Amino acid sequence: MGKQLEKISVSAGEDLLAFIPHIVGYWPVNSIVCIGMKGKRLRATMRLDLPPLNTADPDYFAQIAAGQLASDEEADGCLLAIFGEQDWVQAHDLPHSETYRGFRKAFAAVGVPVKDAWYVGPEHWRSLECVDGRCCAWPGKGIASIRESYVNAEFIFRGSIVRDNPKEQIQKLTVLRDAEFAAAVAAAGTSMKETLAVHGDGQRQIGISLGTWEKALQAWPKTPSPVLTAYFLASLADATVRDAVIVALATSPQWSLAGAAGLGLLTPEPAQSVADRVVLPCGDGKYAAENEAEKDEIVLEEVLKSMSRAELKRATDDFGRVLVGEIETTGPARSNGALNSLEGGAELAGPDWGRLDRAEPLLLFLAGSTDSADKAPVLCLLGWIQWCKGRGTWAGHYFQACLRHQPGYRLAVLLDELLTVGHIAECAKNPVTAWHGYGVAEAA
Repeated sequence: MGKQLEKISVSAGEDLLAFIPHIVGYWPVNSIVCIGMKGKRLRATMRLDLPPLNTADPDYFAQIAAGQLASDEEADGCLLAIFGEQDWVQAHDLPHSETYRGFRKAFAAVGVPVKDAWYVGPEHWRSLECVDGRCCAWPGKGIASIRESYVNAEFIFRGSIVRDNPKEQIQKLTVLRDAEFAAAVAAAGTSMKETLAVHGDGQRQIGISLGTWEKALQAWPKTPSPVLTAYFLASLADATVRDAVIVALATSPQWSLAGAAGLGLLTPEPAQSVADRVVLPCGDGKYAAENEAEKDEIVLEEVLKSMSRAELKRATDDFGRVLVGEIETTGPARSNGALNSLEGGAELAGPDWGRLDRAEPLLLFLAGSTDSADKAPVLCLLGWIQWCKGRGTWAGHYFQACLRHQPGYRLAVLLDELLTVGHIAECAKNPVTAWHGYGVAEAA
């Protein structure tokens, strides 16, 4: 799902259709786009791949989509646009007619009836509500009328660009940028990969890793050195560290470390073996920058002393919930995380979107620094962020890119399966906790 734009009026059909590629980020192909409404105000936008023309159960597909859009409790109607691979040239021969009928029925059943709908082909578009050639001539208006509309011009004036489809954009965003830098990263990683893969979840090691990630996040757009880049890539080889990094990016490193400890995910490290089992992110040998690394380290004992028992329980519960995009409406405030007050004193905690928006370019930098299997966890993290934003198409392409670098990568497989069955991250469904990368739009 996408969010809405800073207020802009949408009146004619071509205006609404011009709105869609800007809000989705690209011109949809073989898609159905559903836009929730509250009165005349446009709300969440959802794009789905059209089911095959001869699909066995179009009603089931429609029911999943309707259920997701209806999760916005304030929506009282919706708009639909079908982007097909052929023009609709005869009234009795509407492509995807069964899908359209199924959507109207399913959306009415959940209390968000279709208020208007359009069919968009390669060259022409027309209203799905009118088959009278006297007022809506066949095969419809030309696609040029959408690109020449007031709304499209307004979006362009505000700096919005309709780009390539997500798959092509992701390829460009994550392509290896500098072969010489990548070689330096690979060379630096050889001395730390094995230790981090085996002992990355050690209590002190994970504190160092989370502290180092946090320092890089706060320093962005300053790019990490080859050694630091190698360290970040190597740290994600451990699944516990990877999950802790995800939670830390969405909340805070302290909240993440406390949650991981509460779940018993950390391995205690005997003092006598620390020198052999801890890798420090520095350039000249393992321990050359130990004092500097210690300043960045998140120390578990200090974190636990600063938290109440209720906060520790909340952090422990949050660790698993954050990974699947879930939220909770009760409990004490999250330390350094996103929190919104609700009526009656309840609290609604969602991801800290400011942190995640800052983390995304850092992760893209890391993804463009290698073409080895080390790229897979980074691509998975980028897909997870897109999934939490409600951008399922983007998330799916990131997960597929991850699986091309590491076939069977477990987290990508699980999240991709959730996408396949139509599961949207809980934080993307609620207007309070959802990503607000865009503002407000209104139908005139």
